[in-house]
Amino acid sequence: MTKLLLLCCLSALTIPTWAKGEKPVATQKALYDFVVPRDGSVADAIAAANRREDADQRFRIFVLSGEYVIPADSSKMVLGGDSVQYPCPITYLLKGSTSIIGEDYRTTSFTNTVPPATWHNGFNTASPLEGISKSDVLNIAKGAENCYFQGVTIRTSMGDHHGRDIALNDNSNRTILKECCLWGFQDTYVSHQKGRYYFEGGVIRGNTDFCCGKGDVWYNQVTLRVKGGYLAVPSKPLKYGYIFDRCRIVSDGENGDESYTLGRPWGQGTPIALFLNTTMEIIPKPIGWNDMGKGGYPARFAEYNSRDAQGNLIDLSQRKTSFGGHDNCNVPSLTKEEAEQYTIALVMGGDDGWNPTTLTAQVAPVQKLKLNAKQRTLTWKHSPEALLYAIVRNGHVIDFTTDNHYALPADAQPSDQWAIRCANVMGGLGAPQVAK
Repeated sequence: MTKLLLLCCLSALTIPTWAKGEKPVATQKALYDFVVPRDGSVADAIAAANRREDADQRFRIFVLSGEYVIPADSSKMVLGGDSVQYPCPITYLLKGSTSIIGEDYRTTSFTNTVPPATWHNGFNTASPLEGISKSDVLNIAKGAENCYFQGVTIRTSMGDHHGRDIALNDNSNRTILKECCLWGFQDTYVSHQKGRYYFEGGVIRGNTDFCCGKGDVWYNQVTLRVKGGYLAVPSKPLKYGYIFDRCRIVSDGENGDESYTLGRPWGQGTPIALFLNTTMEIIPKPIGWNDMGKGGYPARFAEYNSRDAQGNLIDLSQRKTSFGGHDNCNVPSLTKEEAEQYTIALVMGGDDGWNPTTLTAQVAPVQKLKLNAKQRTLTWKHSPEALLYAIVRNGHVIDFTTDNHYALPADAQPSDQWAIRCANVMGGLGAPQVAK
């Protein structure tokens, strides 16, 4: 079967669970499977995704603008550090090929519900459910592969300095986050050894070890909001570890230059963290990296072409080379030739040629969009790549259609501004086209 014939046989609802090659084209229009809050809550939406029998058929959730609080699940109890049982604050995503799409991460967020900080954990007053796999907002289960997120913020509810608060704990593989925000303080994001994970744009915020864990992660042009502490704490890679490519490190709050380090090693001889072409609007401590307990030392902690906010090269001459009693075990600078070896295709490709950028590609705005005020309709030319069209009124999504026309609601006003946003095959919305 030729590639052309194969693409023609695939509908938008049965696109491959991984992608390589050209940008996929939606050959069959389809609406979202669940819209929050129109069809229920965020918890209801994920529960519906978990219930479906065919886990290979993509289930697309759209979250309208709003701040959503997921209540703790009293049907599942979790033992706290204070030896008290509490309702479970974790929402589990159990089935793969699930998309969770928001209008914009600046306006669309969800969080969990944890008990207040009433327990002293040996360091400070903390929530009794602080900790990985005890307080996660969202936990993607092992085997729930090929999940896709765009335009949402996952925010922890524990509060700063109250323990390890995990926004996303990802036990799966081939997860994509495009223009999303993970907002926490300690261990904000946790990855796992058997997985490949891809970030494109968006924000990750934290103080201590807030990019944390195992596997291979490509951070593509992510804004890293540092509140002091340690940025990354990688452990065992799948092969390549944590690659920060063209990212931007900014201050969250009043902390300034030399208030943080780029990371520390969680493991002995395995951790890898590389910063490529990164803009550091606040400069890390000259040493660059920290030690971690139990004799941790990296396989490689290094940078290439790190620059300050003005575009000047950052002096790497004092970067740390010895860790955990291992003298001169690290070379903290990459050569140009070394840096250029690292590509998305190399690090994310694995054995299956996975290329996440084919799935993050956005559909171009519609053409020939017209507003007929007299007939109170919008019309436009069909886009063959669009899965569906989002109707935007005064900057907010209000409805969806698979047609190339839309009847305005009865309360439409002459002053309203109307626009259309196209969804790609994963459900992610592209830039709006404003009606004239």
